[in-house]
Amino acid sequence: MSLAFKDRIALHYMLATAALIALVYLVVFVVVQQQVYSELDTNLRFEAAKHRKELSIANGSIVFAHKGEWEEEEHREVQIDPVFIQVNDLNGRLMDRSPNLKHNQLIFDDPTDGRVPLTSTLHGKAIRQVQVPIVEHGKPVGYLLAAISAEAAQHVLRRLETVLLLSFPAVLLVLFGIARLLAGRSIAPIAQITATTNRITRSNLAERIALPARPDELHTLASAINGLLYRIEQAVEREKQFTSDASHELRTPLAVLKGTLEVLIRKPRSAAEYVENIALSIREIDRLTQLVDQLLLLARFENHAKEVALNRQELSVVSSVHDVLYRHRADLGAKHIRVDVQDPDTPLVTSDPYLVDLILDNVLANAVKYSPANSTIWVELTAERNSLRCTITDQGIGIRSDDLSKIFDPLYRSDALAHKQIAGTGLGLSIVAKACALLNIQVEVRSALGQGTTFTLLFPAEKVRIPEKSPAIV
Repeated sequence: MSLAFKDRIALHYMLATAALIALVYLVVFVVVQQQVYSELDTNLRFEAAKHRKELSIANGSIVFAHKGEWEEEEHREVQIDPVFIQVNDLNGRLMDRSPNLKHNQLIFDDPTDGRVPLTSTLHGKAIRQVQVPIVEHGKPVGYLLAAISAEAAQHVLRRLETVLLLSFPAVLLVLFGIARLLAGRSIAPIAQITATTNRITRSNLAERIALPARPDELHTLASAINGLLYRIEQAVEREKQFTSDASHELRTPLAVLKGTLEVLIRKPRSAAEYVENIALSIREIDRLTQLVDQLLLLARFENHAKEVALNRQELSVVSSVHDVLYRHRADLGAKHIRVDVQDPDTPLVTSDPYLVDLILDNVLANAVKYSPANSTIWVELTAERNSLRCTITDQGIGIRSDDLSKIFDPLYRSDALAHKQIAGTGLGLSIVAKACALLNIQVEVRSALGQGTTFTLLFPAEKVRIPEKSPAIV
């Protein structure tokens, strides 16, 4: 059976409360029953003690001394709740009884349990009786049985039982209705949340869910959904900006190529002019190829991060640094940049060699690209408790503090117009951020405009074996 959410809440609440109400009803009934019978038993013991004094014991016979007066009282008075008295010997044989018993007898109980009151019937009506021993000279000689009508008590208990049984389903029905109403009112904000989310589309991400007045769980849910919508909106905006920037970056080399070729076909050119323009076209094609490769790599990280197969193996970060610096030796020599690699005994790490090389290549390439001639780049590796810290510091142009939070965005270049002569696509640090996330490498950036930049890479050191020290590159 499929029930609405509010009906399930009401049903569960009703079932839990039903068990509690049933327990309360049972306790009430037991308490009332004990109280009613307790009063009857008190009266019985009083009557038994009073009539014990009226017994006459002689020659092993136990009889009532003033039985005639009892008969006269029955004729003079109308007894609403008569008391029945009976005397039995030790073997249970009837010895005497009150006149109102006539030819009937009270039930003789086992002497071992005789002091416990019990409920029986007389003339088809309920009575409550007690049986007490008759003691003479310290020895029991018989038993006195006293009984009183229990019809009124039974009537009260039956009425109470009827009321409880009939009220139980009625209370449950009322309780279910109230619980369903309250549950419906409690989850009303969920309906508003659903309606709002149904109205939100890709072109309408700015709409937000109205927060409930009370800071409860629904308020937390609405806040979480609003936070999710904000992140989705930001992601869509970044996607739009990325698409726009990528289109612009791709259009620029294509426009240069088209313009160069159009100039070449307007009129015959000299061999030198053809060589110059073709060389320019080749550079633009190389730039376009590099941009497309970086875009594809970034898209691979962005859309298939879970599917990227990591070839983890033990490697030395300082060796990877030397490999990257060797590839950039031409640029370093052209600008007369000195690289100081400080590599004391550092642990090996377990990571993907290709991605580690990619990260170091992008960071060091930026350091070389943005450093002035005759400057120094410092690379420092230090072993920490469970990690390896790699710090790369340059004396370059630096980054404005307002741009530090944006440098990992795709196609973003800080103050690009101020250094048009420095080529770049703005994708390198985006690739660094994605690769570091895949390898669980923490990356931090500190920079000041005109004072250089420091990149810190914190590698998790799963292996602690110290490799042989490599020579520094200067």
